Amino acid sequence: MGYNFRSLSDGQLASSKSTIYTVPGATSTVVKMITFVNTNSTSEKVNLYIKPNGSTSRRVIPEDMSLNAGYSLEYDAPLFLETGDIIEADAETASVVDFIILGVEKN
Repeated sequence: MGYNFRSLSDGQLASSKSTIYTVPGATSTVVKMITFVNTNSTSEKVNLYIKPNGSTSRRVIPEDMSLNAGYSLEYDAPLFLETGDIIEADAETASVVDFIILGVEKN
């Protein structure tokens, strides 16, 4: 069993709920931080969800959290995830909110 401390995923949010990270097979994950950065010149609404394997998406932050232009939002409460669990997110406008997910995978 090894621990891998790393960037788990990064990219830009879509304008509809999309998967931004899936826990790989035979792996447990502790997400330490998810950072969103609004690169747009106007404010953006952001949503973040956890979807346990075989279950329903659940909100992690309030619906349509407002993120001002040029600002970042850091979600730093630990998330304990198991194989097949999914993190989903969306923004009001596609491709203007960057994200990075940092954490530890144990396999």
